Amino acid sequence: MLEHQDDSDTALFHLIQLSDRSAFNELYKRHVQALFRYANGILNDRDATNDVLQEVFIWFWNNRNQIRPSSIKSYLFVGVKFKIANYIRDGKLRDSVYTKVKDVGMGDLFYDHDELEVKELRAFIYGFIETLPDKCRYVFQLSRVEGLSHKEIAEKLNISEKTVENQISIALKKLRQKMTKNPLLSILC
Repeated sequence: MLEHQDDSDTALFHLIQLSDRSAFNELYKRHVQALFRYANGILNDRDATNDVLQEVFIWFWNNRNQIRPSSIKSYLFVGVKFKIANYIRDGKLRDSVYTKVKDVGMGDLFYDHDELEVKELRAFIYGFIETLPDKCRYVFQLSRVEGLSHKEIAEKLNISEKTVENQISIALKKLRQKMTKNPLLSILC
């Protein structure tokens, strides 16, 4: 199916607004790999990444007549950022997004134009960590920065695993609250 291969994103979008599924499929094929690398580079979870992409593309199709993107590619990336923020805010991640954020900028997971935003997110998270109470901060850093399990942290600090879970839950709740209030992240939330 090569009928739309040479069409610009703008031309594809006009056809999508006319409910042309083959144009939508071409747009999807054109951008899904880059969006996947971007989202999975942050989420580090293939299932969550696929969920994010599915939600973004379903929303894009369902709202095709209401949206007016100036750049389709940018619009899709912002949609993915929004959905990633929802995953973080809603606590749906199985793996730590915070551990992955510290590695951003290495390899080819992100486009150059996104590196600044990711560095800002990383700076925001590390700045947030510094505001936590001492015990909570130390537990959170051991978990999210050093990658220790709850059991390893409990043994290292001679506290119960439940205490570790509680401290991490407190930190994540505060982080989600702070993310929704921060103007820097308002585009994500």
